[in-house]
Amino acid sequence: MALPVPLQNDKHAKLKITESSDYTRYKDLHLIPILAQDFFTLCAEFSLVFVKDSRGEQFVPVAVMGLREGHNLFCQTQEWKSRVIPIRFNNAPFSMVRVDSTGDQLAVLIDEESSMLSETEGESLFKEDGEKTAYLEQRIEDVMTTAEQTVQTEAICKLFKEKDLLATKQLQLQHRQDSPRYNIDGVYTIDEKRLNALSEDDFLDLRKQGMIPLIYAHLSSLQQLRRVSEMQYNADKAAEATA
Repeated sequence: MALPVPLQNDKHAKLKITESSDYTRYKDLHLIPILAQDFFTLCAEFSLVFVKDSRGEQFVPVAVMGLREGHNLFCQTQEWKSRVIPIRFNNAPFSMVRVDSTGDQLAVLIDEESSMLSETEGESLFKEDGEKTAYLEQRIEDVMTTAEQTVQTEAICKLFKEKDLLATKQLQLQHRQDSPRYNIDGVYTIDEKRLNALSEDDFLDLRKQGMIPLIYAHLSSLQQLRRVSEMQYNADKAAEATA
């Protein structure tokens, strides 16, 4: 898969975008990185947990969308199977990256291989004079908002780490006795005992920063593990019948 490239008004002058709810590009990811702003919507249908990044230094919140590694139960077909959508899903085919690690300058990237792009259908990205269209301006603003929310999410995860609230948890799920047991390692959740053992000052600090509702959204979302377990069981049975 080709990497996104910087968006350029000369190189991409003729491109148009057709909006799509096809999220099959995530079909091989069973744990989807999300933003803190996602918690209050996604908790109704997905379990939201934390994992460590590739360097093992920072925590990242993710939505559990499957129990088999490399298999997203919700993204195998073009039909999205949920009523709620992670914020980042709607940024495609755009993304944003820092020009350098120390500065604040950002560059907008575009996935040239996206099926949403063509030169004949959809919303134009640039006007004939090379200026951005109002549509593109709005899309860039949305991606910039997501970039800001990503920074906020990183800060929240850092705060949870500093308060020593995250504890490792091995998820073991089995929908029925005749189904396999699924184990998901490397998962972290807010430890309620540690939360309740916080000093009054630490708890008030979390409350002042608006973290308490987010924490309880996370904790309540863990009830959705039963739902994804049932979905995985049904998907496995369907695959066996097809085979």
